[in-house]
Amino acid sequence: MNSWDLGHIITNYVNQKGDTISHKKLQKLLYYVEAWHLVNFDNPILNEDFQAWVHGPVVPELYHKLKEFGFNDLKVVNDEFETVDEEINSIISRNKISDETIEFVYSVLDRYGSLTSFELELLSHSEAPWLEARQDYPPHKPCTNIISKDRMKAFYSNIN
Repeated sequence: MNSWDLGHIITNYVNQKGDTISHKKLQKLLYYVEAWHLVNFDNPILNEDFQAWVHGPVVPELYHKLKEFGFNDLKVVNDEFETVDEEINSIISRNKISDETIEFVYSVLDRYGSLTSFELELLSHSEAPWLEARQDYPPHKPCTNIISKDRMKAFYSNIN
């Protein structure tokens, strides 16, 4: 699945829980969904890679689609269907996402979704996959190194 589609699912779920979601927060939530999916299903849910940017893990393709929103809150824009729920169901169907996978995504969001974008950034900055991908880059220097999915799986497999 691509980050755009999963981003819609995540944004909708977080909004339904009464929380807001910025572009920065969405990137971090995508990262944690991917990390825990690797641990629990032994394969990635996303077909894109994360890079170790200054503010944490980022899928560049999604960043470029959403950068115009800046730090503003995101909402699912529904152009094609009568309701946002129909839009989400269409994404789930089109990507052939199982009920088990959707429930798993929601469980990760229940764990991380109430954290702010800054809290998620600090958390990712304290963990080995992002730190190792950054190598010797200074804290505020741009970096496009890929965060290894193998390293993500190994690291998060050792966390409860």
